[in-house]
Amino acid sequence: MATEHFTTEEGAQGTSGSFGLLVRYLRHVPVLRLLIIPTLLMAAVVAGAYQLFIWLSGEIAKCSSEHSCAPREIVLGLSLEPSLALLCALAAFVTLLKALQWNLFETVGQVASRGLLREMLQGVARTRTTFFDEYPSGKIINRLVKDSDSLRLFGPIRLGDSMAGIVELIVVSVMMSFASAAAALLSVPTFIFFLWLQRNIAPMLQKTLVLRSARFGEVLHRETDVIEGVRSFVLYGQLSALMERLASSVYRFMQMHFLRGGIEAWGRCLTEIAVAVHSSAVLGAVYVGIHYGHVTPVVGVVIITGSFRLGTIFSWLTWSFGLLFETAGHCRRVFEYVDLPIEEAEEGNTPVPCSAAPGALEGDLQFVGYTMSYRDATPTILDDLSLTIARGSKVGLVGRTGAGKSSLVQSLFRMVHVKSGDIRVGAASLLAMPLDSARSLFAVVPQDPYLFEGTIRSNIDRLGEFTDGEITEALRAVQLPLDTSMALREGGTNLSLGQRQLLCLARVMLTKRPFVIMDEPTSGVDTITDAIMQSVLRTALHGRTIITIAHRLETLSRMDRVIELEDGRVVRDGTPAEILKDLTPAELA
Repeated sequence: MATEHFTTEEGAQGTSGSFGLLVRYLRHVPVLRLLIIPTLLMAAVVAGAYQLFIWLSGEIAKCSSEHSCAPREIVLGLSLEPSLALLCALAAFVTLLKALQWNLFETVGQVASRGLLREMLQGVARTRTTFFDEYPSGKIINRLVKDSDSLRLFGPIRLGDSMAGIVELIVVSVMMSFASAAAALLSVPTFIFFLWLQRNIAPMLQKTLVLRSARFGEVLHRETDVIEGVRSFVLYGQLSALMERLASSVYRFMQMHFLRGGIEAWGRCLTEIAVAVHSSAVLGAVYVGIHYGHVTPVVGVVIITGSFRLGTIFSWLTWSFGLLFETAGHCRRVFEYVDLPIEEAEEGNTPVPCSAAPGALEGDLQFVGYTMSYRDATPTILDDLSLTIARGSKVGLVGRTGAGKSSLVQSLFRMVHVKSGDIRVGAASLLAMPLDSARSLFAVVPQDPYLFEGTIRSNIDRLGEFTDGEITEALRAVQLPLDTSMALREGGTNLSLGQRQLLCLARVMLTKRPFVIMDEPTSGVDTITDAIMQSVLRTALHGRTIITIAHRLETLSRMDRVIELEDGRVVRDGTPAEILKDLTPAELA
């Protein structure tokens, strides 16, 4: 799938292939495939029993109230004796079978469809990380929550109802043909018109679903305005503008509901007109048949009842097919996330993955003629970069905004598109390693760390690799006197920025990864926290390679080496003394 679909436009723009999508849905929910034939058989039996009920009712009405009805031949020599007890038994049988049909396919299908959400999450989890930068959070939430839930809840129902409706349509038409071939033939034009109508309505309904989902994602994305930006709107006296933006998003979302309702209304109207024409023709045929003695009154009642039943089925299928085509749209959107390309497929010009030999990772970190962009079709950021960072050294990266500092760090984590060149760690190619192995070489202390809701322990040791003693010792080393069982709120909002930075530093100490990336974590903390972090860098992290994106002159003075980037290239490289004498504060931005 072309990943450009996920940058500036909503996915699922196509409306073709609905049948194939529904077939794929059945493949992903195997239990439904097994239940198709039993469900169709039960639907056929229910439809036939219903028509039999009508015929038996007419035969009983012909019998004298004082005498029981004589056996009547149904078809192929099969005879039944019409009676009230038989009608009651038939009604009970139809009711029970219909309930079993519904529960067997639709209820079981809802439970079995839960696995699709897991597949969607796996697809999102293994795709490139820049996907989250390019695709608004509201749209991602909309797909993962609304589309997957709609498919899980309504997919089996709409599929089961539509299949049952088609079977009932066929059964009623066949039974009408036994009573009157002419009446059965009159249903053929109606059926052809119905198929033509659905063929034209289907893409409109799917397109409306796409637009409605896009608008709903826009409404969800307004959480940034309402939750995070409301203070700014209030301070600048623009609260009315905020409410107008929110109301506009909601109105555009509601417009899609009105559009969908209009399309469905026209579809039902045209179907009802076709059904009315069909019923009138059948009534005329029955009248002529009874007049000339070709059709008995009881058979005439059966034909008319079947005709009205066909009208009800056509109307029901119009509504059911509309929902089914929407379900196909949900399938398309769900499977787009299931099929998201894995990160490795998006990396571009990378060597064949292989395992590094023992001792191969002990050397320096090197960029060799390395050129990258964030996507295949986006501008180049780092251009033919050749750079060596000595093992165990402390290196500062400086440069104006857009110079390539963050891009260099993201390249180490293989989060970009490689156009040419290589990154080596010792004798091994970083780009040829398994992705997890490559990333396990690097630890990060970000400028604004994010902590998860849980405890101190669960945030420091997500995989349960360390003992309480080791975690306590790491907290003591960063002078953070917190109990490992202390509860943290989402984002770590009950800790100060400095405490969150020190917590991340303790986590880096525990991992013992050879390379530590620091995005100027001391830029927003007090001098005491800064001193603690520098002490840890000199002691507990001594011997590890430290790469710091620096924004402060005092940070650079502690480095072994300073590298200045501009337009993705190294423009200056030397000791802090050599670089700082010509460096201006603007170049640290």
